[in-house]
Amino acid sequence: MEIRAAQFLATLIAVLFSAYAGAGPADPPVSGTIRGACDIAFIVTSTLHDVSGSAHCLPFAAVLARDAAGRQVIPSVEVEVPVAGMDTRNRSRDGQMREMFRSERFPRIHAAAHDVDVERLRVETGKGREGIASIDLLLRIRDVERKVRATASNLKESGDRVTFDLEFPVSLGEFDLKAPSVLGIIRVGDKVPVKATFTLTVSRSP
Repeated sequence: MEIRAAQFLATLIAVLFSAYAGAGPADPPVSGTIRGACDIAFIVTSTLHDVSGSAHCLPFAAVLARDAAGRQVIPSVEVEVPVAGMDTRNRSRDGQMREMFRSERFPRIHAAAHDVDVERLRVETGKGREGIASIDLLLRIRDVERKVRATASNLKESGDRVTFDLEFPVSLGEFDLKAPSVLGIIRVGDKVPVKATFTLTVSRSP
């Protein structure tokens, strides 16, 4: 009986070992989930006067994980903004803006960030009032995608709620966007400053 038990135990260990050896690298343990939304403000400069606008991103979700070193990271997060919701409080101007974005064919602006180091953001944005941290975004407008350097600031955490601001410029020329002009006189500036205020709800796992 003891011999049979030993043989069974040896067989079980061999099976488990072979299964583990054949498996790929383990994924980082999940330490939480994120659900978020954002409000966006942008300013369009022109030879006549500046125009402010607003938009809202669609609700989004992401995973809060730990990398191989145990640091909290967001492996990937994607945010989309419907062009139809961009508003400058002027119907004619908004119509021209949607034509520029070719919204019927490309109804959403898409942004993504990968391997976001959460702990680095906490440290760098926590350096007093002027604390900021850089984040690289992949921004896609129409069928053109470019890397954009953004700065995060005003990070605040209260329980499961997190808020912060993300600011970056958008060059119309780099995205092959041609802004409309009025009678060839009033022209729009190439750089459009964008500020997004994010509100996140984090559900943390042990």
